[in-house]
Amino acid sequence: MEKGLFHDLYDRLRVVNFRSYSPDKLSGYLHGYLTVYTMVRIYPWLESDFGVAYDIHERAKEIARWYEVLVQKKDLPADSRAGYAADLMDVYQLYSDVDFLGKGVDAAYEILTPWGSEKLVLPCRTPNICRLLCNCYYFTGDVECGELAGKLITEALGYTRGNHRNDLLGWWDAICLYDDVIGLMELPFEEQERLGEERSRLSVRVRQVEDDMIEQFVRMGEVSSVDVGQVFYILAKREFVAYNKEYEKKE
Repeated sequence: MEKGLFHDLYDRLRVVNFRSYSPDKLSGYLHGYLTVYTMVRIYPWLESDFGVAYDIHERAKEIARWYEVLVQKKDLPADSRAGYAADLMDVYQLYSDVDFLGKGVDAAYEILTPWGSEKLVLPCRTPNICRLLCNCYYFTGDVECGELAGKLITEALGYTRGNHRNDLLGWWDAICLYDDVIGLMELPFEEQERLGEERSRLSVRVRQVEDDMIEQFVRMGEVSSVDVGQVFYILAKREFVAYNKEYEKKE
């Protein structure tokens, strides 16, 4: 069912003008397109289903160009601006967008070093700030960013042990990013194991929340309160996993 749903949603989004959407609702769409782009780059024959890589690339950049403007607005709330900056840096996986990366990094350090501070200062303790720290570590090698991200992840893992569902998917993305870009390089083996166990534990709840979102979207469509961009991203990730499993069996 999910494969048909994803293809249907993907086709419907071809005609959407994202400039008419609230920018705080576009991150899911952006990461969905980045996932499809990566999928097509790895399996070029999927262009028959999703279009050529260039067109997918341009669709992602359509959103990034808006973020490129917004990220320079210093009067925006720190959390929103951090999310835009982190997303701009994520777009660099398209490899031709150094300008996006540079503006994302510049905005990140404006957010993290307010009033010309010589030390990094966390304006809030959110998934967006954590993703921003992880990306700064990855792209600049700033060890302090990695350490601060680790502290936020530790706090988040404690928070998610309860029944709280607010920001669960946001923290899940931040935890996965931290594990991928920092955990393997910086953490002692014992800490890597602990993080892996916590990630495995949390994945069960994340899957349940995602399934609930998909079910509500199927039942009510875009008139529901579900974040459609987030549903698009969830389905794109699952589609990618399904293709990986399918082609691994054939090798």
